[in-house]
Amino acid sequence: MRILICASEAPLPPVNGFRVMLKALVREVRREHEVRMLAFRSPGQEAPATGEDDMQLLPRPKGLDPTAILQMARAAAHGRPLRADRLGAPMVEPFLSQLSAFKPEVVHVTSGRLAGLGRVLAGRPAVLGALDAMHLNVEARALVATGLRKRLLRTEVRRVRKFEASEYRRFSHLVVVTEADRSALLEVDSSLNVTVIPNGVDVEFFAPDAEARVDPQRIVFTGVMSYAPNVLAAEFLAREIFPRVCTAWPEARLAIVGRSPTPRVRALADLPGVEVTGEVPDIRPWLRESRVYACPMTSGTGIKNKLLEAMACGLPCVVTPLALQGLDVAAGKQVLVGRNAEEIAREIDRVLRDDDLAARLGSKSREYVCSEHDWSAVARSYVKVWEAAQRSRLERD
Repeated sequence: MRILICASEAPLPPVNGFRVMLKALVREVRREHEVRMLAFRSPGQEAPATGEDDMQLLPRPKGLDPTAILQMARAAAHGRPLRADRLGAPMVEPFLSQLSAFKPEVVHVTSGRLAGLGRVLAGRPAVLGALDAMHLNVEARALVATGLRKRLLRTEVRRVRKFEASEYRRFSHLVVVTEADRSALLEVDSSLNVTVIPNGVDVEFFAPDAEARVDPQRIVFTGVMSYAPNVLAAEFLAREIFPRVCTAWPEARLAIVGRSPTPRVRALADLPGVEVTGEVPDIRPWLRESRVYACPMTSGTGIKNKLLEAMACGLPCVVTPLALQGLDVAAGKQVLVGRNAEEIAREIDRVLRDDDLAARLGSKSREYVCSEHDWSAVARSYVKVWEAAQRSRLERD
């Protein structure tokens, strides 16, 4: 099968959850199918030395100028998200060229911000990798915003919902990573054909290290620290959960690890026992050498890749229920779950005290991700959706 993938980000360093997913998916699919990619390149990213014929990179459009009143007025007049057309428009011409030259049997567009490309697909078999319900992510950004920005984001939520309702239906199939995202999109438009395919994890790369020297009192949280839900989770962990842990463990340490920390995240380093690292060359030592991984998400959508990575490393994890979106795990078996700061602190305390519990949780969590989140299985699920899109086209014809 010839598959054209149009992506809002190129799967190149520096990594984030989307780029990790896209790189792994393309690697697996290329084992049996022909794949060509059209993607935006962020500043500082360079095309790989090999395989350039398979990947056409476009310069990523510059950020929207908040003082561009005309742009904001146009977006409001048309009821469309501020960034959707800015991303989609520069891709149309190269997209049409790829359709003509490559003649794909199916087109896969990801993420939802590029859904406007559906208008030029001319009935071709096409799948939208929405991955999550975009309007929920805008709502999460509004939670950490203040003043005028908060009001603008609340207005943006309405535009995004309208965009989802009008543009997503142009694709015969959609893919998201959790049932919660599927439900949120079906609330917007019940006619959408939405399939849930969870993200995977590289279980060989993220594997336990028997030689690692574990800090018996270190708690770790990882992620891109400019992402609004991670900012909220880091603050919740450092300001409300960690002090409770320290009442029993005064020497405990909390490491908040990840690139691009916002000023609010950097400020957490002023708290006793809290370290904010910023970007690190390799996340694995921070996972392998910590005692417990805390993932106290209070907002956001989709599967938490950072949690899958910690579980793959065999690290015992303490999480909120929201962090488990898209995962088929049981509290007390693969992870420990707390609904509030007191409960999460209590579960972290259990792991710090009980070596056997820590070892059992780590073993069961790795066992789970190895069996349920292998990238080869994820790729096979995508191929099934692409084949279904082809059949839908044939049935229409």
